Amino acid sequence: MTWKVFLASAAGKYHLDGNTPCEDAVHYALAGGGFVGVVCDGAGSAAQGGHGARFIARAITDAAAAAVRSGWLAQGTASTDHEHVTGLVAAARAELARLADGQQCALRDYACTLVACASTPAGGCFFHIGDGFAVHRDAAGASTVSLPENGEYADETYFVTDADWHEHLRLTPLPAGASGGLIGLMSDGTSPFAIDRGRTGFYGPFIDPVVRFLLGATVADGNQALHDVLASERTHAITADDKTLLLAVAV
Repeated sequence: MTWKVFLASAAGKYHLDGNTPCEDAVHYALAGGGFVGVVCDGAGSAAQGGHGARFIARAITDAAAAAVRSGWLAQGTASTDHEHVTGLVAAARAELARLADGQQCALRDYACTLVACASTPAGGCFFHIGDGFAVHRDAAGASTVSLPENGEYADETYFVTDADWHEHLRLTPLPAGASGGLIGLMSDGTSPFAIDRGRTGFYGPFIDPVVRFLLGATVADGNQALHDVLASERTHAITADDKTLLLAVAV
């Protein structure tokens, strides 16, 4: 099994109007027939939120890919998978804390969310802190989702840098990776137009033509087309947030 992976990020209207950069980050790796992907959204209220998102996206991707190559998920259980992911996130947090200390910053200055996936022919999981959204759709059209978690108010959420992060780390088991499967990871700015009203999976009228185009495109052309969609005036009319979307197709 091989994977075709496409990804893009686009600054939202808030950042465009303020001439500030997008604070989302996305990273992925292919590992021994498996796929690992991570999307992070830097907190707008954090001074270094974008830097935190980029650091965590890469650190978690690299660590999870190394774990997959070493056999993680080959014979795991829900309990051992949660323990393994907790260790990955704890290690990335510790690295980020050392970076923050070296910059004379607090860890909370690098606050970001996390939505991630590890998928192999033996099985997989989503792991998630905060908002954002993850979907796995198999070749028959059945969907598995990881929903956002917000706080008391709709615009609140939880971050990797929170002291009680482990209480908000959620794992969702996935079926074995198989040809025809589609994985989507996105920040909360993308979900209003990429997820259906019932939050049960992808919004077909948006995602299906996008995937059809991507399957016939080169990675460079597909990434550019995905960026153009995320940066379009139509999406700005739906949400002012930064937007990131990663789509991985098993072929």
